[in-house]
Amino acid sequence: MVPHMLPSSMVEVREYLDRGGRSPYAAWYDRLNKEAAAKVAAALARIHQGNFSNAKGVGAGVYEYRIDFGPGYRLYFGKDGDRLVILVGGGTKKRQQADISTGPLAGLQAAKGYRKVTTMALTRDFKETIRARVKRDPGFRKALLREGIENFLSGDVETGKIILRDFINATVGFTKLSDVTHRSPKSLMRMLGPRGNPQARNLFEIVAYLQRAEGVRFEVRSSRAALRRKKSRPSPRFRGRVKPRTL
Repeated sequence: MVPHMLPSSMVEVREYLDRGGRSPYAAWYDRLNKEAAAKVAAALARIHQGNFSNAKGVGAGVYEYRIDFGPGYRLYFGKDGDRLVILVGGGTKKRQQADISTGPLAGLQAAKGYRKVTTMALTRDFKETIRARVKRDPGFRKALLREGIENFLSGDVETGKIILRDFINATVGFTKLSDVTHRSPKSLMRMLGPRGNPQARNLFEIVAYLQRAEGVRFEVRSSRAALRRKKSRPSPRFRGRVKPRTL
């Protein structure tokens, strides 16, 4: 794995660990289906960029991040200053009150302030949980790759770069990708880094290789065309939808 320094503008995201070294957030995440897990990974990539537009406080220094997918997934976390987020769990809109009133969240709220807890809490990088699932779950790998591509198509380039960079680190690695693309690992890392601006030709080359490595081929379809086929009112803007095909 090629090391990547965290830019000063990025937010560090970590998982809270209980006294037994277990992550309540990871236990919840690993129970999600592959599509939901990929959407959560994208949401965490946005938090990593400092995007808290879908977050709100739920009391005693605990925050909730809303994900508009499926049953309405929720991420629960605390903030220690402006540059550190600690994940403590997840849930759904329907179970919101139950999730907040039980488990680690209840303990944090009882502490009357998250800062008192974070200074002593054991934590780990949230990407460890994503990497572990990528390595053991082929279905999740495909869903995560598709999520990264869809973010590029929808114009969320920064989130797409984070997802692709983490995907490559957890799968083929930048050294192997360098052999295929004939570009140095450092050049590829910069291309998908916070200040990178990958050209379409380079990006397509990377995505094409990752598809071959996973044995899939994605097709881009217009959401508007799909709506027309269903005889529904078309969307006023184009949004690409990536459909996988197994090779």
